[in-house]
Amino acid sequence: MTKQYVNNPTEHADLSGRAGTAQFRDNRALQKASPDEEELTQGKFINAPMQRDALEEEELTQGKFHTALQRKENKTGLPDNLKTGVETLSGLSMDGVRVHQNSSKPAQVGAHAFAQGTDIHVAPGQMKHLPHEAWHVVQQAQGRVPVTTTVDGMPVNDNPSLEKEADVMGEKAKNQG
Repeated sequence: MTKQYVNNPTEHADLSGRAGTAQFRDNRALQKASPDEEELTQGKFINAPMQRDALEEEELTQGKFHTALQRKENKTGLPDNLKTGVETLSGLSMDGVRVHQNSSKPAQVGAHAFAQGTDIHVAPGQMKHLPHEAWHVVQQAQGRVPVTTTVDGMPVNDNPSLEKEADVMGEKAKNQG
């Protein structure tokens, strides 16, 4: 870079006593990268020791992990296909659900099975009702199950439209997952 003063008769002298305006001229030579340098700057590494072709390493960097690392163990008591189907249809996680098989509690309220919050109680030999009850868990989580009556002090909802929905969606969830 060089600094030059260009004289202009209409301009006044600057503080240094020089007349004119300072202008800068870039007289540096342009440098063009050689093909080898260009490849390095563009990320075109040939036989670079840090570049690896191993599929395992590529999968790890791309987020393709083993499914065992991605999938939590299902400890709910719901069959995997039913759990997946309910989660897909509802958009809710069923990880907190606990199925109590061979439970004596349904008999106490005159039922084959019932859902209360995230607990599903199923009487002996009545697992066929599990999809229906799993959908009741969804309905309760969505806050759509007001108490309509009580049985032996237990709050109950006997709304026919919620029962029909649980039949349809429970079956759909079982078949989808």
